[in-house]
Amino acid sequence: MKKILIIFIALAFYSTSALAVEKMKFKYNFHENLPKKWITEFKNIMNIVQEEFPIDENTNNIVKLAISRNEPFNIYLWLDTNKDPFPEFKKHGIKFIMNESAIMGDGNKNWMQLKVHKQDLRENISMSYYVVVHEYFHIYQQALSKLLRKSLSDYNPKWLVEGGATVLGNIYTRQYYGKDTLKNDIQDRKRWKFKKVTKEPHLYEKHKTSPHKGYDSNYAGSSFMLLAFVNELQKKNNISEEEAFELVFREYWIQRSKQAFDNNYWRVAFSNTFGMTVPEFYKRLSKYKRKDLKKILPSKTLKIQDIFN
Repeated sequence: MKKILIIFIALAFYSTSALAVEKMKFKYNFHENLPKKWITEFKNIMNIVQEEFPIDENTNNIVKLAISRNEPFNIYLWLDTNKDPFPEFKKHGIKFIMNESAIMGDGNKNWMQLKVHKQDLRENISMSYYVVVHEYFHIYQQALSKLLRKSLSDYNPKWLVEGGATVLGNIYTRQYYGKDTLKNDIQDRKRWKFKKVTKEPHLYEKHKTSPHKGYDSNYAGSSFMLLAFVNELQKKNNISEEEAFELVFREYWIQRSKQAFDNNYWRVAFSNTFGMTVPEFYKRLSKYKRKDLKKILPSKTLKIQDIFN
């Protein structure tokens, strides 16, 4: 009996080891001015998102190749009181945009930069955590669509790229910290132009035609479009909220990978994934009113696990 038990345990261990999936590696570059408590929570967030919607060798062949090369994705983090973080990296071609957090790249490699605002640490710390999820999700979008080394500004449509990252970040912060980082932004009339969104939605397909100031501050306009789209997907396809978000957050980007470097292919990927053309959605969007925000916000009980599992 003991021999049988030993063999069973050995087989179970071998099976678990054989099924282990290697995930994309991240290298954290923390500036010394970041609080240790914040760093601890940052690592916790990264552990959660990599568990719930991982980037691993099963994602696609491009990601598998990147993992096999053992080239970690660098993340640079600093507090906004520092005006020249990581000067030692400049000689390696690493350049930072000092006024924001973003996914950056030079054509050969991409990296994430996270500028943590001291004011957020004092008054709204969940916002600094939201940014972590927002930027990680951009890497996830890039990985699924086989565009790990391409600039996000080239991705179309912008409202699906940035609206998706913003809404997902909000779902996360509400689930783990009880803080809604989105509702107030969308309700603030100064942050975006409602008539532009509903009557000229094509402007929100690109960054240059829907700049932050006035049009899409904190991506409020893009977020409204994405939430309206999720609402329309549920009605047209008779699917659940979770299923609609899964299509938007995951399946679209897999479909997008079929013609990764064709900037116009997004419309084909859109209709193939959602069973709805872009013009059809824009027509539906034109009927929305500001008061509709209340009925399209994510359900309060919605969790990350409900979407990706």
